[in-house]
Amino acid sequence: MNLRFKSIGKKDIIYLIIIFALAVATVVLSVLLAVNRSSSDEPTYYEKKCEVFASENANFSHGQIVFIGDSLTDGCAVDTFYGGLSLATYNRGIGGDTTEGVLKRLKLSLFDIKPEKIVLMIGINDINGNRTEKEILKNYKAILEEIKKNLPEAEVYCVSILPVNKDLESFTHIDVDKSRAAVLEINPKIKALVGELGYTFVDAYPSFADRNDYLHKNLSVDGIHLNSEGYEVYSEILKPYLD
Repeated sequence: MNLRFKSIGKKDIIYLIIIFALAVATVVLSVLLAVNRSSSDEPTYYEKKCEVFASENANFSHGQIVFIGDSLTDGCAVDTFYGGLSLATYNRGIGGDTTEGVLKRLKLSLFDIKPEKIVLMIGINDINGNRTEKEILKNYKAILEEIKKNLPEAEVYCVSILPVNKDLESFTHIDVDKSRAAVLEINPKIKALVGELGYTFVDAYPSFADRNDYLHKNLSVDGIHLNSEGYEVYSEILKPYLD
């Protein structure tokens, strides 16, 4: 059998190179898109916690106590520090959360389980994230107004924003002196706002601040978050309101 092959010209070679390059580029692009999709589809910590709350709600009783806030709440073992109370305690803290984040998840965190008492502490991440005082107070007011509308019989205890320590071990990007000044400025305004809406302001700040208005080192693990001794002090302040 006599086979004849057509010779490949220069233009054909160039065309094949272009086709091959496009094929390689398509494969690479597909891989990159798949990686990006998988990373963007990965739930954030906030989203994961909200999923946990949703799954817990079916088993939680109404008329109990809910703690809601950021990592200072998230890191508290409420069963340990409030186990002696007559009501059950549920932790609805999310590390890194802000006033805006709390506002968005009120139904999931509070309204679906209708607590009798609510402990709210939020705002330090707003301050450390350079959110303006006006924005923080606007969100804080919206949170309280939503609670009043949806849970009119609930007792709400709003805890003051706590100080931070100058010798931070992990959060070096935070301007501690700026945050300290902002906390001192906003706490009285939160107190006034809470009073206007008929709720209780719990001023825990003096129990945690040293004479220079920094967080006591012996009450913290890293300059912002509380250690077990810090949570013990915190719980002793709150128990009279909750029991």
